[in-house]
Amino acid sequence: MAEPQPQPYANVYQNSLTGATVNPVMPTPDAVDETFASAANQALSIAVETLRVLAGAHQAAAAIIVQGDWASVRKVFSLSEKYADWATYRTPATGYGIHSWLLRHNRPVRLSQAELEAHPEWRGFGTEASAHPPMRGWLAAPLVDRGGTNWGLLQLSDKYEGEFTAEDEHNVAKFAELLSMTLEALWAVRNLQKQAAGAAPAASTSAAPAE
Repeated sequence: MAEPQPQPYANVYQNSLTGATVNPVMPTPDAVDETFASAANQALSIAVETLRVLAGAHQAAAAIIVQGDWASVRKVFSLSEKYADWATYRTPATGYGIHSWLLRHNRPVRLSQAELEAHPEWRGFGTEASAHPPMRGWLAAPLVDRGGTNWGLLQLSDKYEGEFTAEDEHNVAKFAELLSMTLEALWAVRNLQKQAAGAAPAASTSAAPAE
């Protein structure tokens, strides 16, 4: 009997997302912030799973980094069955190497695996090299608000067939823009709820933190 084949469309990663936590624009989270965090978590989870399937990749992730504060980073994964061994990988991102560089670069990036490993900011996952899911190429786009502030990134790795294309890059950039708009709308609702409750709203910004 033939071996069962991995199902590339099924997400095997077990995201464990928490509620609102302290970060630079949410210093004292309350019930309104919890509502926002829950909605943002749902948006991020749906986004990475949808993007991975549409782009035809085995890995997708979104990372929210609030004003460059990696201590409050939130990362959401979607992995195909090919990466079932990493379904419970939990080590948080720390702003090490090429991920931190992308926030400064602030533009979409498309690299083959050879180009990724040759990049001056590539660090090979540092101390997590033996535990982190391996990559095969990298396609990433920043999450940028209407004012140009970078709040995180979307990324893909290991395309089902071949390498990521210029068309993939264009589509991921547009998808990142759509996700940023969604998070911005959720953040605007959060600020309106704060105002209604008599609290001062946080600075007007988009791609707001799901923290």
